[in-house]
Amino acid sequence: PALADTQLLPADSAESVLAQALRDIEQNNPTQSGAVFSSDVQAGEGMAVLDAQPLSETLVLPRAFGTMYLGETFAAHLCICNESTLVVRDILVQVSMQTASQQVPLVDTGDAARQLAAGQPLNLQVVHEIKELGAHVLACSISYLSAQGERRTLQKSFKFQVANPLVVKTKVNHLARDVLLEVQVHNATPKAMALERLRFDAAAPFVSQDLNATAKGQSVWGARAGFMQPGDVRQYLYRLRPQVDAESMSVEQERAVQYATALGKLDIVWRGQFGSVGRLQTSQLLRKSPGMFLIEIESARVLDGHAVVEEPFVARVRVRNVSEQRMAVVAAVNAHKHPMVVVCGPAQHTLGELDVGESAEFDLQLLALAPGVQRVGAVVLVDSVSGYTREVDHLLDVDVRSS
Repeated sequence: PALADTQLLPADSAESVLAQALRDIEQNNPTQSGAVFSSDVQAGEGMAVLDAQPLSETLVLPRAFGTMYLGETFAAHLCICNESTLVVRDILVQVSMQTASQQVPLVDTGDAARQLAAGQPLNLQVVHEIKELGAHVLACSISYLSAQGERRTLQKSFKFQVANPLVVKTKVNHLARDVLLEVQVHNATPKAMALERLRFDAAAPFVSQDLNATAKGQSVWGARAGFMQPGDVRQYLYRLRPQVDAESMSVEQERAVQYATALGKLDIVWRGQFGSVGRLQTSQLLRKSPGMFLIEIESARVLDGHAVVEEPFVARVRVRNVSEQRMAVVAAVNAHKHPMVVVCGPAQHTLGELDVGESAEFDLQLLALAPGVQRVGAVVLVDSVSGYTREVDHLLDVDVRSS
């Protein structure tokens, strides 16, 4: 039998590599009855040679045939053909994909030994999803009984490299309990690709909101949203919110949100030239946990929505006890920390005792001295029971208008 395999065609190839190889063989070697002879064997002696050694050394694939990319599917067709005039018995086929860390069996006929009549082919398909970077080896081994009753074996290997098609970088920004996740995707291949799907699957306790479309549902990238040329870089934005609303969130759920490090996975599906499909799923995207304070600021807002220069306004602040014990909270304001917004009312507020998970509100009476966006902060929260103190430098921003 002769072992033949198809080669992945280069995208810019003008003709079939297999057709070129067969044409070269036909021009350089005499053939008879479909059998291929080496250049140092006469045509009249060819059948005798094949009867003694029916397993041909002629293979289409070179030992190394280029690069594939992580997430693609390797597919090959193997054809085993008996090129002798005799029946070949007890044919055993083993095909495996070898990497630096594992060996994956693809074909193993095992005890199901086969026989091939003269000129009879045996066709096999092998498929393997590429999940590992680095060198890959397709190892093929065929053993059979020759006409003389001897057990003979042919082993061939075909090597190829697996590279990373996409480079993914992330940046995390915190917005109270929410997380803004920036994702940068770079096409690292030398060929264009069409992104068929780019989806972020959030991990508990978050849900994801895709911010990459307009109000009409159109992609922010326009009509060519899915196409990426070699070297192109795309940026995507996702907002992660807690699964539970802030108003109904327990202290335990609050801790789970604040201390969660896993954000989720990015699932990307693309098509290359000739419609070949690739899929890449990242590992868990992680963040550095922001942690939480024992006294949390739940909300801070200006009651009228905005302020007017040199006119008093009220900012309402809501705090919550997220510790494991009861607290007696006192809030104080440093009137000189932000000189553009000063306190025109009480500088200290006693909120009383707060049980675990309980909230309380207090109003700050303020006066803005200049127009524009002004910062309000310099609030100190103190638990008079344990002595715990938290300083809040930035409480909120106020839109101050001239009139």
